[in-house]
Amino acid sequence: MVSKTKTTKKLSKAEIIKNPSKYVEALNKISRSSNLSTVELVAVLFDIKPAMADAITLDKNLSQNLKEIKKLCEMLSLEFSQSRFKYVINSPRGIYEEIPINDPREGKIILGISKSISKAEKAAEYYHLKCIDSKYGEKFGRLMGYPECCLKFGDYLNNSSNDPNNFGYKNPAVESLKRSKKFAWQLNVFTGSLLSHYPCSLNCQKSIDYVNKTLAILDKIMPEFSSYVKFNLKEPASLYWSCADRILLFGEFKKDKEKDKSEIKYHKSISKITSAEFYQKNDLNYIKELEKIEKMIKKGDRIVMNPNNFIIYQGQKKLCRIEKENKYTPILVKPD
Repeated sequence: MVSKTKTTKKLSKAEIIKNPSKYVEALNKISRSSNLSTVELVAVLFDIKPAMADAITLDKNLSQNLKEIKKLCEMLSLEFSQSRFKYVINSPRGIYEEIPINDPREGKIILGISKSISKAEKAAEYYHLKCIDSKYGEKFGRLMGYPECCLKFGDYLNNSSNDPNNFGYKNPAVESLKRSKKFAWQLNVFTGSLLSHYPCSLNCQKSIDYVNKTLAILDKIMPEFSSYVKFNLKEPASLYWSCADRILLFGEFKKDKEKDKSEIKYHKSISKITSAEFYQKNDLNYIKELEKIEKMIKKGDRIVMNPNNFIIYQGQKKLCRIEKENKYTPILVKPD
């Protein structure tokens, strides 16, 4: 299933904090070369979580960079593993087809990283298996160090009872929101979460503790980046369709007691419409509709979100009214 590297001298956390520039550059190089999360790499390096894994598109650049990634992991006393197959991924739920590594079709390989070689190998293996059989979801989650309450939430997201009111893995962020009494900024899964799991609620204390520990390390070794991350977690509202499609809005946000009603008068928008790159097969009509909405938002300065539709305004002028698929798609949200 996996190949591996051997580490030599063990690197201490105190050494990284004392002289961070060299090691931060190595982390950033790994991230740039592989598209793995820098934040998650930091969490593994500082023992905040035991392992990480992700599926990354195997393009020419990644193929050329794999040897360097392995060397950088070795320098950081991290173990590295990779799948021996590629996978075609066309859904938020994950893997649908396994293909040979040299198949000309576009596919992703799975990369696993840990301080333990066995955990790095299992991380890559379980990532694959959980996308085929839901029983591996808990094994993968425990290996990743997810809180037990969030592991149970993962069982709920599998939606084995076919509950029509449960979006499951199609839109887990909304399911977290539906279960939340409060919305902590640390758990802003609608903008750029520091979590590699979906929290059981947006006020899950164990998940908040994980984020706080991660930010405390980032404050020491990457202070500017840490400030940037906090700003993006706290400040923007998110017009959110899915993890691949959302538009961040900055301005005066008002929310109703009902989770599906809100409003924002905004002065800036940042589009993160990425379905066309994120998935390998796409609904072109859906993408075209998002592009039209994106253009209207750039012309406008206010959005009013309702259960059945949302309206984009420019001053008092109504630019357009968009009917919604359901009261949560899309949704306009911001932390409390």
